[in-house]
Amino acid sequence: MEKRKNVRVPIRLSGHMSLHDGEHVDTETRDVSLQGAFVERVPTGISDRSCVLTLFADGEEVFSITVDGWVVHENERGCGIEFESMDARDFEAFKAFLETRLPEPQLLQREVALGRVPMLQDWMIS
Repeated sequence: MEKRKNVRVPIRLSGHMSLHDGEHVDTETRDVSLQGAFVERVPTGISDRSCVLTLFADGEEVFSITVDGWVVHENERGCGIEFESMDARDFEAFKAFLETRLPEPQLLQREVALGRVPMLQDWMIS
């Protein structure tokens, strides 16, 4: 039985992960959702640690998003990161980006309506 609450989109996005101990690694996603990502090319032994993940999309739709996350599991292929919080404007851009990659974008709209999103904040400094 599928226990996931969010639709996962199989997409490769380059990224950069910063761990709470100061370690920094370049990464790549295998899939993403509104609340998390599976990230490859990460060091071992990072489960149950906080991180900051920045993801980059290039091509026709160039953008980057930064999220505060938590490494919820890892295996030999990478780790699962739960998105804890992100900037509200980044979230809207990310959601719009994912909607263009789904045959049924209303699924993401339903997730938002159900509150299946990270905590959204205003990270812009005045």
